[in-house]
Amino acid sequence: MMYLEAALYFLLTGDAMESDPVTEKASYTMYKDTLSLIKYISSKFKSQSNNTPENSIHTKLAILSLWCQSRLYSKLYNLRKQEVKEVQKIVNDFNQKQPAQTTPVQPEGQGTPSLSPTPSPAGSVGSVGSQSSSGYSSGGQHPATSGQYVSVPLHVYNAMMKQNQYSGLLTNGHDLWDQAIKQAKQEEHKNFFIDLDRRLGPLTSYSSLRELVRYVQAGIKKLRAL
Repeated sequence: MMYLEAALYFLLTGDAMESDPVTEKASYTMYKDTLSLIKYISSKFKSQSNNTPENSIHTKLAILSLWCQSRLYSKLYNLRKQEVKEVQKIVNDFNQKQPAQTTPVQPEGQGTPSLSPTPSPAGSVGSVGSQSSSGYSSGGQHPATSGQYVSVPLHVYNAMMKQNQYSGLLTNGHDLWDQAIKQAKQEEHKNFFIDLDRRLGPLTSYSSLRELVRYVQAGIKKLRAL
């Protein structure tokens, strides 16, 4: 509980850094490190099968930490939104202007046959592969599979990798938010969060970081009083 509360101050530090032009870019690192810290802290709040008061407190702390993680993932994505547009343009331009060139993959065991006229020791089977007692050559024991791959320029590949990374931030943000909402609606927890909503207003995916911090701080204070 104490560690999650302490992590909230790092979150506020990142928010302050983001609003200052001098430290705006460094705020990304602050948010990223804070996210790693909260993920580690929340790993200690794993729910147990028993329904003890301590487990109930841990579960509520885990829900609060999920909201923190969700907003941090979304914040990291928003801070890279301009770069997201740039890599999206690179990928779109490549897809539209240059049709993908596919290159067939040569199946295993189907290399160029030997042109040597020397017969194989087993008879007139050829020297691509020796024949076994089953009648198959050593080069054809496994079914041949054909495939294709797409060649792309290195800068396009790098753009695709970044695009995947940034879309992962957005996906994680939405997924964790949905997890928190689902757990908060469970019978044994919903009254706790309904009370917080009435006092502070419900959290939304558009809540500011300061609103999030106030909500989580109030939740921790309420848990301490239990």
